[in-house]
Amino acid sequence: MDFCKITEELWKLYLSAQYDKTSKILDAMDADCIIIGTGAHEFYLGFGQFLEAWVKEGREREDIEFQFKDFWCEQRELAPDIYLVVGSIYIWWESPDHSVYINLNSRFSIIYQMKNGKWKVIHLHQSIPNAEQMEGEYYPRTLRSQIERTQEMVVHMKELAHRDALTNLINYRGLQEIWDLWEHENSCIFVLDLDDFKLVNDTYGHIAGNEVLKKVSDILLKTMRTNDIVCRMGGDEFIVLCSHVNEEDGAHKLAQRLLQCIHSARQESPYWIGVSIGGTWLRAGETLENAIARADQALYEVKKQSKDGYALI
Repeated sequence: MDFCKITEELWKLYLSAQYDKTSKILDAMDADCIIIGTGAHEFYLGFGQFLEAWVKEGREREDIEFQFKDFWCEQRELAPDIYLVVGSIYIWWESPDHSVYINLNSRFSIIYQMKNGKWKVIHLHQSIPNAEQMEGEYYPRTLRSQIERTQEMVVHMKELAHRDALTNLINYRGLQEIWDLWEHENSCIFVLDLDDFKLVNDTYGHIAGNEVLKKVSDILLKTMRTNDIVCRMGGDEFIVLCSHVNEEDGAHKLAQRLLQCIHSARQESPYWIGVSIGGTWLRAGETLENAIARADQALYEVKKQSKDGYALI
């Protein structure tokens, strides 16, 4: 018995919605067959339920005409009176006005059983591959997996919202969240401003300016300690938040180390610039805005005098 040929004919009848030939499908299906589909989560217990849904679907199709672009199947004997057919259908159609386009690759499995001297379909399962299903995967990802991936994406998007797109440093929004959990005792904050950065953009172009910003970001990350927070405030301004600065001159040493590392990078770039740094010790219970405003005062003193240096207040 060529079950593959029978299966192809049944699929064509079903997809063409030829209700005048329903008797052929009815004759092939067992009255108690179970039909499962993943397209609209179909589940039919018996051919009667399926037939009702099929007629309703046909009315909703209107002028849509499914066309076989590819069909493949193979049969396997499970027992003398039971055969399994597995395969795939590639369906395509486009409306004359190009407003409707169908491009569907569906997989199926059908079980035929000899009942009362006739071969009947007792089970049919059709699956439409998940949009994210990889080549060679025969089942879509589980619901749990999809939920986990969605949660990971939410976390990733939240992290992106707290990151500067150019340097990947924490942005000001991220710094604000960290501030609420920060221990202010024995901590200090630095505001860094690149000297004459506009000249880099005007002379060498914004691409060169972006490279300077990324290089400064790398230097800050490599220079500061593990627990320190480096943030790009915006433009050519950066903020460094430091904890456990216990020594009285610890903040001075940190500022001097930053200047030294940035100065050392001058040999690596023809358009390198200096940096001005203003810093201040944190006060218990103060807001981030107040701390930055005080550090800005120190930065202003540096800019007013000679640039390329630091001041602490």
